[in-house]
Amino acid sequence: MDYLIPKKLPYDFLKSIDVVSIEQVKVDVQSTSVKLECYNNVIKYLKSNNGEIQFGWTFSQLGNIVLKLTAHVVVKLPDGVFKCVTPSEHNAAEIYFSPDNTVASLLNNGRLPARVYSLVDDEIVAKFVKLESLQNKMRLDGNLIAIEYIMNEKHLLSQRLINSFNAYS
Repeated sequence: MDYLIPKKLPYDFLKSIDVVSIEQVKVDVQSTSVKLECYNNVIKYLKSNNGEIQFGWTFSQLGNIVLKLTAHVVVKLPDGVFKCVTPSEHNAAEIYFSPDNTVASLLNNGRLPARVYSLVDDEIVAKFVKLESLQNKMRLDGNLIAIEYIMNEKHLLSQRLINSFNAYS
């Protein structure tokens, strides 16, 4: 089970967590761009192109049970249009993006955060979301030992999570 870019976002849920501005942004990968290096990719792009840095969130889902908001950086062109210059992990031509300049203040050790939410009322999914959130915190802190422990805990939970995933599909 992998997080995938959703075809349709859960707009009602997003409104409940104060995410209201959502744009579809074209991905225009640059020759020097590297996956998972959005901030550096935008900085490189802006050295020879007009525009500015725009922080915000992208979205991915684990089936119908978990929503992940991942901090992301795109280019805001002079005409106000957003452009993503970072290769998509899923080879997407477009991404959903919610502009949010407060993301800049969430940088930790040069790493961008993620926020994970349960979309269903399920005990196993809630445990998984708690582990995902803790893993994100440990990733930001660079705590590799804790990450390994959390990965093991998620593995132990995996079969029950698959059952929940299937129950809500």
